[in-house]
Amino acid sequence: MNLDSILSINKRNLDVISVYNPRKFFPLVDDKIRTKDILETAGVPYPSTIAVVQNFFEIEDIFKILLEKESFVVKPARGRAGGGILLVEKDINNNWKTPSGRNISREDMKTHFGDILFGVYSFGRMDDRVLIEKRVIPDDFMLNIYKRGIPDIRIITFKGKPVMAMLRIPTDRSDGKANLHQGAIGVSIDMKSGKTGSSVMSGKRIEIHPDSGVKISGLKIPFWNEILSISKLSSREVPLEYIGVDIVIDRTLGPLVLELNARPGLQIQVVNKQGLVPLLEGV
Repeated sequence: MNLDSILSINKRNLDVISVYNPRKFFPLVDDKIRTKDILETAGVPYPSTIAVVQNFFEIEDIFKILLEKESFVVKPARGRAGGGILLVEKDINNNWKTPSGRNISREDMKTHFGDILFGVYSFGRMDDRVLIEKRVIPDDFMLNIYKRGIPDIRIITFKGKPVMAMLRIPTDRSDGKANLHQGAIGVSIDMKSGKTGSSVMSGKRIEIHPDSGVKISGLKIPFWNEILSISKLSSREVPLEYIGVDIVIDRTLGPLVLELNARPGLQIQVVNKQGLVPLLEGV
């Protein structure tokens, strides 16, 4: 990979984000609940919301709703880099647990809600909210690679055009989360064909999933053209021109937008063995 083609964090911040992403519009994508409102108006599909917790007084009533659910996802509305996201499912005894099997008590859940409301995952902002969503059921393509957690697809768009993409696959180490910093796998995707290529986990090249033993390269991402169309539509709905669009594939509903990111990370270049600079210059 040519070093001149790499978009460094300084170059991203100074030459791209500061120029093309006005800071006053960051709240539109930094708050997942506000983002959902925008997506809904545009007709973009997204995971349905079960509940939103605004303060501590609502927690007990929310528990009554959650006790009836087989699975759900808890997120801080303003969280970043996957912090504070909790995937929850019931075991055969109706106890809450994470995809890796860790038990979650009622007190654990209450503490987690409190951490979110106190801004632990949003840099101390006391106006954060707890977003509880219906858990996506991955389609068979994703389940054949790894059965725990929810893989997603990150697409970088610039001026409304998709320029680079990767598949992010959870592992046992990442506890079902598709976050590279927490141990998920990044897999390159060819933009034209939608086929997977090279893979990276914790900075090392790999060829098979460490937990399932499944080969990751050479796979055709389902709904690829639809995924590209959704990423274009989503990015054009906000007044920001350099965007990361995160998409999941639900078994029943197909592609759904999880969130938008005004400051998408740069590991995608390592995963794809390609720099972003010439791709952005070509738009």
